[in-house]
Amino acid sequence: MPGRNIMEGVVILHETIHELHTKKRNGIIFKIDFEKAYDKVKWSFLQQTLRMKGFSPKWCRWVHNMVTGGSVGIKVNDDVGPYFQTKRGLRQGDPMSPILFNIVADMLALLINRAKADGQIGGVIPHLVDDGLSILQYADDTIIFLDHDPEQAKNLKLLLCAFELLSGLKINFHKSEIFCYGAAKEMEHYYTIIFGCNSGAYPFRYLGIPMHHRQLLNSEWRQVEDHFEQKLSCWKAKYLSYGGRLVMLNSVLSSLPMFMMSFFEIPKGVLKNLDHFRSRFLRQGSLDKHKYRLARWDILCRPKDRGGLGILDLHLQNKCLLAKWLVNLLNTDGTWQSLLRNKYLRSKSLTQVSAKPNDSHFWRGLMHIKEEVIANGSFVIKDGANTRFWDDTWIGDKPLKNRYPNLYNIARDRHITVSKVMSSRPLNISFRRSLVDNNLREWLRLVAQVSNVVLVDGMDHFKWLLTKSGLFTVRSMYLNAIDTHPPFQHRKIWRWKLPLKIKIFLWFIQRGVILTKDNLAKKNWKGSRNVIFRGAYWIRFWSQLQRDEQAKDALVVMSKKLEIIALEISNGGWKHFFRLS
Repeated sequence: MPGRNIMEGVVILHETIHELHTKKRNGIIFKIDFEKAYDKVKWSFLQQTLRMKGFSPKWCRWVHNMVTGGSVGIKVNDDVGPYFQTKRGLRQGDPMSPILFNIVADMLALLINRAKADGQIGGVIPHLVDDGLSILQYADDTIIFLDHDPEQAKNLKLLLCAFELLSGLKINFHKSEIFCYGAAKEMEHYYTIIFGCNSGAYPFRYLGIPMHHRQLLNSEWRQVEDHFEQKLSCWKAKYLSYGGRLVMLNSVLSSLPMFMMSFFEIPKGVLKNLDHFRSRFLRQGSLDKHKYRLARWDILCRPKDRGGLGILDLHLQNKCLLAKWLVNLLNTDGTWQSLLRNKYLRSKSLTQVSAKPNDSHFWRGLMHIKEEVIANGSFVIKDGANTRFWDDTWIGDKPLKNRYPNLYNIARDRHITVSKVMSSRPLNISFRRSLVDNNLREWLRLVAQVSNVVLVDGMDHFKWLLTKSGLFTVRSMYLNAIDTHPPFQHRKIWRWKLPLKIKIFLWFIQRGVILTKDNLAKKNWKGSRNVIFRGAYWIRFWSQLQRDEQAKDALVVMSKKLEIIALEISNGGWKHFFRLS
């Protein structure tokens, strides 16, 4: 859906679990498991739902003709039995099926909201979310929130059974899980009897993300590491060139943990292990061989025009993905934004808060990158309530504390907001001592600079300075953070029409790290220093060469030419050697 993100529900659930557990508030979380969701949908219920939502009769007929008429045959011992007509269900693989299923599943949310309006059930954390939180849905992943009340639990069970009869969907109560908090924890066994489900254990997964009321331990990240290592071991990398492994590394391996990285700040130990797997895969091609490392990993992660191979830096990418949440929190409104503002900001702005020991794992990750994000943007002032007068960039191209450092050093409140400063004239700022000489002149310039600022109704808008449009992109922040190295002198090689493995070989030559005899000696290589080729054939070759003086002279001339060519390459003579421009 436009303007929606699959991760929004993850944020809401994570923060709700953290709030219920840390503040010991009463509440129940019910994680529902649907049995073969697509195969159970009643066609009659789908038609009624479409008509109720305002779809035209023609559209309803189209949908009916599309979902009906299917036939199924059962295969037993390689023999396919007679085909029979289906009477319900949506077709797997049909691009319309997810949309139609969402329309059907949305009726469960409608029933729960009506029951909540009638007082039959109640939501949780009403102090953070208006009217309380009752249900989260993404396709067939459904979470229901319930207040601590056995009667409400019975009402919910009846409602779910009624929804089963109406829609045809079957709820696996014995596979569903319940989590109780506060006083409800003492009656958890009673609630499991009401719903016929099991007590849940942490961490549990929602949309593939592990949920826990505390920060995930390194051992709980092991599934990501195992998945990463499994992908490396099953690929036949030994049949790939260095260029092929580089392409695979960037296109596949780096995207495996990306979903987790867009939500959690990944521990350094986990990132170190993931980088170890990637480095070993790129260098060795297989896990049962050992090869020398030709360049440091941080050099390989630089952009190609900055002297690297363009491998994705997972730590930096993690920060950039988290930064997107901060910018959306500053500029947009929604359920998850309201929850975070009511929980952590209260009457303060985002720029005025910092990380606390009892904050959630998600929020601490945002706080760790907050200053870096704000430093790369500026605030478009509306009411001035969310912008710091001294610390944020809101007038000019840099913060006022950098433009007027003397005034900033003697200001009593260095974190005062623009709205409070502009509440009186000339400015509502107090200093620890009287302004004289240079300080007085700075004060007059400051008053003159902000005198034309007029506050209006509305929330301050955060503008991203690294893009022309002013909109945040993960790519712009990543390139800005990694673009700190000098340009690569021979970056033109990446534009040559050569196989990628040849370009990488030339890149290694330019860096002087090819495993020549002198470089091998630096790595304590244990091998012969005077015999290049070994074996019976080459022993006969060298013996014949010693007897043939003319062949020996020709070999000496050829070796000198190769030495000149190698010297020319190492000195950067690319055009003369390759005849390319």
